[in-house]
Amino acid sequence: MAKSFSSEEMKKRGYAASLLTTSNAKTIKGEKYGYKTYIMHLSPSNISGNNTCPSSSLGCASACLNTAGMGCYGTVQNARIGRTKFFFEDQPNFMLRLEDEIKKGIASSKKANLIPTFRLNGTSDIKWEKIKYGKDDKTIFEKFPNVQFYDYTKIPNRKKNPAPNYEVVFSRSEDNERFVKKAMEREQNVAVVFGTPPGLPKKWGPDGGKQWKVIDGDKSDLRFLDPKKSIIGLTAKGRGKRDTTGFVLYGTGVIDIDNLAEYRKRAQKDPSIIGQRQIDGKAYVPIQSQLSKAAADRTAALLRSTGRNARIVTHRPSIGGQSRTAFAVYTPGAYARHRTGALKRITINAPSR
Repeated sequence: MAKSFSSEEMKKRGYAASLLTTSNAKTIKGEKYGYKTYIMHLSPSNISGNNTCPSSSLGCASACLNTAGMGCYGTVQNARIGRTKFFFEDQPNFMLRLEDEIKKGIASSKKANLIPTFRLNGTSDIKWEKIKYGKDDKTIFEKFPNVQFYDYTKIPNRKKNPAPNYEVVFSRSEDNERFVKKAMEREQNVAVVFGTPPGLPKKWGPDGGKQWKVIDGDKSDLRFLDPKKSIIGLTAKGRGKRDTTGFVLYGTGVIDIDNLAEYRKRAQKDPSIIGQRQIDGKAYVPIQSQLSKAAADRTAALLRSTGRNARIVTHRPSIGGQSRTAFAVYTPGAYARHRTGALKRITINAPSR
């Protein structure tokens, strides 16, 4: 028979002492607007041995917020793996424990004169609306019909409101950009990660298409309060600051063709960018690596449009704890590192026209 485990029992089983936390630096910002957010961080992608992000891209996996803030600590990572283990090994008890913690969160918020809200996919992308449990066979949203839940998702065509009290924002990646227009047409806001510099643009939309107003999504995490048909602009955090996949946008495009000096800066900070190679007897340097094939084709086309040569090369980086097939885009130039891994020199050839 399913039951809600105590914190002591959860720790004995290696599941972490609690499911929900309130210490997330971004969700805390909601308190000045009168809301207290409880967030659940599972282990993303395949890190735990179970996939919690069915639509993650190469860029998403390598730049995941799992490493941002407190996520850089081993104890935090172990707790997230423990929660994920609990979810996959004993889902009925997991859901009962989650229900208990939500009840406690509601009571605690009431005492603080704050409105409780819950984000269950802090670092995962699970369809909670599909999970029914307990004697009454209801979803967590049906159990708490007067409580606001919200999340981000990279799963294409997932509804804006899978439940009346559950708001889902579509999250753009280098692989799913083609679904942005459809999401906006059904009035589902879209989150986009931008690099700094240059920071958030005033408007953004997929290349050659309609653009929508960008609002600053870092001011708070209360996505259910955002205006309809908005691009939720987020700045790169954690390993995302070193992204080269196209998941993080620099300006309104994947790479800034007119400012390759910015690429040099990123290459200096990121020793994971693969190095120079000979192609047809000439030296080529990588502009971007760890790309999907579609993102690599797009970057190569951008380079060629400036008169530069571009070649796409397959490689197998470690992303999300696993070796994956990815693609890199090269252009003529010179590139070398010291034995320590520090960048020794990088030169990108001028356009041929």
